[in-house]
Amino acid sequence: MKTNFMGKEISGQFTIPSGIVTTNTKVIKKIMEEIPEIGIITTKSIGPEQRAGNREPIITQYAPGCFMNAVGLTNPGYKEFAKQLSELKIPKDKFLLISIFGGNEKEFVEVAKELAPYADALELNLSCPHAKGYGMAIGQDPVAVKEIVSAVKKAVSIPVIPKLTPNTNNLGEISKAAVEGGADGICAINTVGPGEYTVNGSPVLTNKKGGMSGRGVLPIGLKCVKEIREA
Repeated sequence: MKTNFMGKEISGQFTIPSGIVTTNTKVIKKIMEEIPEIGIITTKSIGPEQRAGNREPIITQYAPGCFMNAVGLTNPGYKEFAKQLSELKIPKDKFLLISIFGGNEKEFVEVAKELAPYADALELNLSCPHAKGYGMAIGQDPVAVKEIVSAVKKAVSIPVIPKLTPNTNNLGEISKAAVEGGADGICAINTVGPGEYTVNGSPVLTNKKGGMSGRGVLPIGLKCVKEIREA
């Protein structure tokens, strides 16, 4: 069933979120070609430099339908990813949302400028809960969120969608700051936590702690959407 998203008619109303699936362009191509229900393709978060991320295991299921992951912002860096994207043909009915991250305003702008020509919109990762110096570490500060969103908006001509964290007691204030910075939409939410899951006293994830997703955090996600809407 086709639908409209930010002015573009797309094949379906669902998306693959940024994280553990769309880690390279071959996977993105496969999803585009084989799953019409997914109209919005969100890439893995791409940063200024190549990052190896965490060693496996990076994902675990701690209860039925409940997951925890700590990928560690694994990515090839924006220059290499731009090369890969230049060889990827995006169907007319697919919306490519490129997720980006940085440690400060300058890095966000640097990555945004390079990847914007390949994207229908940019998602700003202001919410990863387990990567020191990135994501949530920035996204819990309304001032920083507004400044980064504003700077990226001035640097590109496509929609900008900040991805906000549930791990804060002032999500309404942060979402208002994002809108004041010029956000075209808001992505809610990133994973919750981080949490730690152990078996026989040993952590399953190599990183020990990871962001929680799945069935167990659905009520938190709905609560956050309500807070953002009310704000």
